[in-house]
Amino acid sequence: MKGTLKRGYMNRDRNKTRRGKTRRGKTRRNNKIITGIPSRDKDIKASIDISAIKHNINVLSSHAKTDIMPVLKANAYGNGLLEMAKIVRRFGSKYIGVATLGEAILLRKNGDNGRILSWLYDIDGPEIKDAMHLDLDIAIFDETIIQKFIQMIPHNLSKKIKVTMFVDTGINRAGITYDKALEAFQEVIKCDKIELVGMMSHLVCSQIKNSPIVNEQLRKFRDLRERLAEINIRPPLVHIANSLACFNYDVSDFTLARSGQALYGTTIIKQPELKLATTLTSYIIQLKDVKKGEGIGYDWTYKAPRNMRIAIVPIGYADIIPRNASNKMYVYINDTKRKMLGSVSMDQIVVEAKEKDKVNDIVYIFGNGKNCPQTIYDIEKISKMIPIEITSHTGYRVNRIYN
Repeated sequence: MKGTLKRGYMNRDRNKTRRGKTRRGKTRRNNKIITGIPSRDKDIKASIDISAIKHNINVLSSHAKTDIMPVLKANAYGNGLLEMAKIVRRFGSKYIGVATLGEAILLRKNGDNGRILSWLYDIDGPEIKDAMHLDLDIAIFDETIIQKFIQMIPHNLSKKIKVTMFVDTGINRAGITYDKALEAFQEVIKCDKIELVGMMSHLVCSQIKNSPIVNEQLRKFRDLRERLAEINIRPPLVHIANSLACFNYDVSDFTLARSGQALYGTTIIKQPELKLATTLTSYIIQLKDVKKGEGIGYDWTYKAPRNMRIAIVPIGYADIIPRNASNKMYVYINDTKRKMLGSVSMDQIVVEAKEKDKVNDIVYIFGNGKNCPQTIYDIEKISKMIPIEITSHTGYRVNRIYN
């Protein structure tokens, strides 16, 4: 087999300096220890369109008729927690939601001074006291931990702990038991160290319009709000809607809607008004010829039906490509669609190549529908994974670029 490998491809157009290693194996540049891969050394790029994110927030707010709380959990669904927080703050977001206290603490310690709500934690873990000292909004999701939560509040705090009550209206995951919610609210407001700022819940299947399950959840949530108001408990922040609920249900009587994946233009049911924000690309690092009948990749799950030209691309399932897309997925090179050949490896894929292709040519994995016809929805169909399941597995070797 003939091969064409551009020597030193990792130094592609970057004018890199010679790198040395410390005794501990960390890369040293200019006498500075680098503990991660510098962005210029990454050959996979996720380009995130900031204007698309702003557009999507406006669309969601317009439909919900509420403010939007961007949910940036799971590293902002693979799009970068710290940078995405800066972006949505720039667009005027007063509240950010994350799942875990660890995510909230990371944001605060990296300079985000705004309101940050999280709703998952170990009540016996050290992060709960850290969060209280950092003036973070904390959701109580279990009525049985209220007294322990109160006992953990430091006596020397100058501010009250901002608490949101997370009520289970039917999804049967983490959440205060609905039948015990009224008592739980009453128990919390007795504590003079707590400021009750919100009530929240989560919907079961908001992608289905007029679902009897969701309608019952909304009824129960509103009924609880009314019963609380009768005893003069009125949390200022009330929210239950996720991304698709903004489109499919009237949630205008609530304060906020929580949106995660729709910020990037993706939902379980595609919404035409949203703009896809993320484009994923890599590069050809090698071209070679394979003879008819020869296999490609692990276990030779693909055998060349003819003499073929193939391209090697340094991206694999450790980065973002679903392994179950093996032999089914396509990419785009030089504006033409190319089949992926053989199994997805941890670090590379093999795709069909043409004579005009060159080492360093850009390989589009998915785009926004304009810069590349293939979108993440195409990857979804092939892999049978929802878009956020794919992006939330984005590996650390992917270089995120915000423009």
